[in-house]
Amino acid sequence: GLSRAVAGELLTLIVLSNMVVGLVYGQVIARHHAARAPLALGTVGASALAWAVTIAYPGDHAPMWLLITLCAVLGACGPASMIGFDFARPANPPERQGTASGIVNMGGFTASMTTLFAVGVLLDATGDNYRIAFSTVFVLQAIGVVQILRLRNRTARRERERLVASRVEAVHVPA
Repeated sequence: GLSRAVAGELLTLIVLSNMVVGLVYGQVIARHHAARAPLALGTVGASALAWAVTIAYPGDHAPMWLLITLCAVLGACGPASMIGFDFARPANPPERQGTASGIVNMGGFTASMTTLFAVGVLLDATGDNYRIAFSTVFVLQAIGVVQILRLRNRTARRERERLVASRVEAVHVPA
């Protein structure tokens, strides 16, 4: 296993990666609205690749360089999950903003807790086989990617409708 000091340094790397990637993603999305889906899907893809390489690494322990890479990539997942709020906001009417934000927030929380639960159950069921247990990450990643791709066109259409409606309201002057 990892020493407490090394585990702490890896956690620090995740936090730093989270902060840096958050700043970058925010600036990119502010300038290029269409970058939201590619950033979200790219982050899921990078995360899946990092997990796959780590889980499939031959031998008893993954090398430190691979754990560092995994932690840096995992740090990008927090900012990528926040992109969901930017999809929910313009695709919903003002009276549903709170509900939409709550669903985005609870969706990510539920996915995380479900994954943690599944990893724990599989660790118990397989006699601490971490490769099998951590493979559950791919199931929820796949569900998320399918939902993003499935709802992408509907969300874009609703955003366009809201944009047109907001322009009309801004131009209309009541008598």
